[in-house]
Amino acid sequence: MDGQTGYSCAIFRNESPRRSSDIILEAEELAFEKWGPNRLYTYVDPRQVKSRNPGYCFLCAGWVRAGFSKGGKLLLVKDSRP
Repeated sequence: MDGQTGYSCAIFRNESPRRSSDIILEAEELAFEKWGPNRLYTYVDPRQVKSRNPGYCFLCAGWVRAGFSKGGKLLLVKDSRP
């Protein structure tokens, strides 16, 4: 519906002592192993996170800001590894 293609990270919440960016990188590898390489994308709602830098854990994992949805959510993307 939003025109994005690839694997969507629809839900992410870290309640462990592990670094969120490490968990994201691990999830990427698992997705690529299971379904093959593909573009990754997610939305972060700045109003729903406590961080002053919404999506920071994704940025630390190599994702980049790619704009905003009509509803004001930050779009983050990452191309698959070759």
